[in-house]
Amino acid sequence: MVVKREFKKKEIPRLNYGIIHSQSGFSDGVSIVMGQIEEVLLNNLKIPKKNINYLVGNSSGNSSNVTEKKILWDQNKVNREMVVSYERGLGGAKSERVEKAIAEAKETIEQWIKKNKIDVLIVHNSSIPINFLYSIALSRYYRDSIRKRKKTPKYVLWWHDSHLERKFYLNPSRDIRNYLLEGVPGRFVEYIVFINKLQFSNAQKYFEKINQRYPGFYDHISLNSDVAYNTSERFIKSFGDLDKDDGKPKQLIEDFNIKTLLKNSKLKLKDTLFCLQHTRMINRKRIDFALKYCYELLSCSQNKRYKAVYFLVSGQSNGDSSRRKLENYSKKLAKQYPDKKVFLVFAEDYCSKTNLLFEEYPKIFAQLGGFSTYFSDVEGFGNNLLEVLASGLIPVIYKYPVFKTDIEHYGFKLLALDEYKIDEENLVETLKIIRSKNIKKKMVETNLKILKKHFPHKVMAVKLIKAITKERLHI
Repeated sequence: MVVKREFKKKEIPRLNYGIIHSQSGFSDGVSIVMGQIEEVLLNNLKIPKKNINYLVGNSSGNSSNVTEKKILWDQNKVNREMVVSYERGLGGAKSERVEKAIAEAKETIEQWIKKNKIDVLIVHNSSIPINFLYSIALSRYYRDSIRKRKKTPKYVLWWHDSHLERKFYLNPSRDIRNYLLEGVPGRFVEYIVFINKLQFSNAQKYFEKINQRYPGFYDHISLNSDVAYNTSERFIKSFGDLDKDDGKPKQLIEDFNIKTLLKNSKLKLKDTLFCLQHTRMINRKRIDFALKYCYELLSCSQNKRYKAVYFLVSGQSNGDSSRRKLENYSKKLAKQYPDKKVFLVFAEDYCSKTNLLFEEYPKIFAQLGGFSTYFSDVEGFGNNLLEVLASGLIPVIYKYPVFKTDIEHYGFKLLALDEYKIDEENLVETLKIIRSKNIKKKMVETNLKILKKHFPHKVMAVKLIKAITKERLHI
């Protein structure tokens, strides 16, 4: 008889850990959290590097512990077909292609688990349909293994987003709905780590539907779940660190040919305000509103200094039309404000021209006396927001729902809008902060203290220990 293999705290350093996601090593929030988790596994839980392995669809570099299989990538052709067919359904040849791809993904997962002798599986976002293939394939791996009485790794789900939290996913067709109940994330999840307090309540009806098919699931997940906020170590220890010349602002100016860009418009650095949009290009990030905000800032009656805004999007495009839409909207704004200049620049265009890292941009923009925009209408938590605050950069944000419930009460010093409305009072306040070093210093020092107390990576260690050691649901 095969019994459930449950782990003790003292065993944690000796176990083998597997991490699954569509991609790793990029600037998206999930990749960032994956890196943070590895740091905690290594430094806080004392797990050897050789005991940590990744299975992803796409990765940004070459590492011996990362296995890359395109069948798991969210941009895989069949996976995209499932997403595109979400509301109207599959059927016929599409269903055959989908089932064939799921079988391939399942075999890939099974062989990787066997090869690396995985004891604990940390799966990211098998709760959202953009990761259809590997989510369902993983569920079927567990289903078939358990039927054959084979031991499986402990299944820990890091729940960043779900089909219950995005408007796009609210109306699945009947066949897609069945896939969701089967394996997105399905009944074999044994422990869930949510990244905000709203997610469990949002998922209750879904869990209840699974429980109707598999009694006991709801009670188990109620007892075997927790909330782990995104975390961030401080990139500076104090406001004074921004005055230290590390050469990074100069490098940005040179690598991105900023002086030439400004000279062509008869402008100088001292005329220019630097604004960082420290996110990927996704429609929900509302970068369009951020651009509008910058034009209005230049038009503000209290603006006597700045003639232009250098607006950098530090994250990559998402393979959809979001960048093109942004560029078209920027052209439209340029016509509406003919005497104002906002340079829309994408860091992804300079990857071959600079060795500056994604996480370095917030500090650089803080050193340049700039500010940041973060007008997302929906966020799981706000990884990039924490990185901005941890770098001494003051953001102007929209109070998205999770900000109101999980972040606002900590008292971070920033500028926040209750609605997508730009008024003179807010613009004046933004300019006041940008121009005053003393005001910025007080705000930054407060933010750094909050981050140090409530958001260091080490708080994640306690969450991981619980996830690994709590009782299992199956063998």
